Amino acid sequence: MITYTFRRFLVALIVAVAALFAPTECFLISDSMCRMYAETTRFGEFSNRESSSFQVMPRFNEDDKMESPHLISGIMWNRRKILQQAATIATSSLLMPHLPATAASSVSSFVVPSPPSSPSTTWPLGKVAFSLLPLAGTSTRRATVEETIIPDTMWTHDQIQGIVNVNVPVRMTTIRLKDGGLWVHNPVAPTPQLLHMMKCLEEKYGPVKHIVLGTVALEHKATFGPFCQKFPQATVWVQPGQWSFPLDLPIDALGVTQKGKQFRELPVPGKRATNSVFRASEKYGLPEWMDEIDYEVLGPLEFESVGAFSETAFFHKATKTLLVTDTVVSVDKNPPPIIQEDPRALLFHARDNITEIVADTPENRQRGWRRMVQFGLVFFPSQITVVPATEALKEASKIDPSMKNLGDGAVPLNLYPWAWDGNSDERNFEAISENGALFCPPILTKLILDREPQKTLEWVDRVTQRFAALKRIVPCHLNNYIPATAKDFSRAFEPLRSTPTNLRPQRPLAEDLSLLQEASDLLTDLKIVGPSLVCDGEAARKVGRFASQR
Repeated sequence: MITYTFRRFLVALIVAVAALFAPTECFLISDSMCRMYAETTRFGEFSNRESSSFQVMPRFNEDDKMESPHLISGIMWNRRKILQQAATIATSSLLMPHLPATAASSVSSFVVPSPPSSPSTTWPLGKVAFSLLPLAGTSTRRATVEETIIPDTMWTHDQIQGIVNVNVPVRMTTIRLKDGGLWVHNPVAPTPQLLHMMKCLEEKYGPVKHIVLGTVALEHKATFGPFCQKFPQATVWVQPGQWSFPLDLPIDALGVTQKGKQFRELPVPGKRATNSVFRASEKYGLPEWMDEIDYEVLGPLEFESVGAFSETAFFHKATKTLLVTDTVVSVDKNPPPIIQEDPRALLFHARDNITEIVADTPENRQRGWRRMVQFGLVFFPSQITVVPATEALKEASKIDPSMKNLGDGAVPLNLYPWAWDGNSDERNFEAISENGALFCPPILTKLILDREPQKTLEWVDRVTQRFAALKRIVPCHLNNYIPATAKDFSRAFEPLRSTPTNLRPQRPLAEDLSLLQEASDLLTDLKIVGPSLVCDGEAARKVGRFASQR
């Protein structure tokens, strides 16, 4: 039986993430680890580049070379206060003292060692820029993995974002322009390590000329301004519909120091700039890079209470590559390189319970990854059994010394307040993955885009018609460099085409969508968002752990 406190925390966390942030964060690798990784994943080989970084070697084929208040239960609530309370509940549920790193460092026989700290992988603005939650990759180390997608043309740089060791990649993409210089999409945190990587690219291909923010999502806005400050000569482009909460801050609060012609909103033909700050720059017309990189803007899709969702898909014509932020993703059993760079989180989740001892093997890394994915996409996997708080605290004292560093810096008190039943969750993961097929994440199809399905599908049609030649997609999360067609992209949004007489199921099993369904109903009741306009049968109300509570 799930405890009220745990359920309250999870729903509050989803409300905070979905409503506030819309939609919703120097290392050495031994030769043996490099060989093991190359053998157990479908990515390329590693090669040491600098003592403080590594690069994933390119993957490409011959074709690539060519180219207001309301009443609830008799109490008058203000919607903004509700959002603030949701964030407070989620935060207060997690903010407990962490075990100091020195307590764990006294043990020399960890299953996997904690990576050495280095100034090159730190970013001091982490906690301020994101939130007060114990996020991975913020107050702790923030390593970067660079991957060459197409030699001399396209590169990605991955860091991690996450909470309580549920980590996912957050990715920026850099493209070389035909006339020299670099175009950067959704930049990540400007750590010394990343800046060194960018300097190497600039020395060979020219300066960073354009920096583009293709979303209004917090995890990308938080790093955008600080990155732009490091390249003051670049022109900065921002997604239409930017907003902030709880204070309605001016657009300058992004931290961008560029002004005038160097600070512009992505223009949408036939529409005025969504922020008056940019209307003076409309006279400059379309971006000068549009002959190489075209785009289609979704939204802003405004919420009833506060905020909006907005995203742009960019199409690099020469390589037939589509860049997106959150709208489509792909995932398979293999953890991405940045997740394997520090495998402690993988082994943390590979355990069935807190006292289990697991070895660092490819199979255990894959088990940990599939569980992280389920937590990250559905928040409350159906296959976990919640452990009462008092029991979880007692069990935390029984962790084997070799496992004690797995939650350092990310998990309060090294708690593991749930249990898994062996590999019973494989079918749940496989339903989500479908062997890496594209899909739209359920937090979008159940909480946001299902409120505006027509506008979303019109955008999908524009993307697939105008960029019909697309051959691969680079999203900002999960799998990188995904072989895909325009038809694959369109198919990812099938749940939004569902009708009462023609149901199109969500990718996760209904039992795993139970908490998201409850959050969706709550957001509607609180008038934060309108009612869902997509009928998927609401199977998640009928099965799963919350079914008997309705």
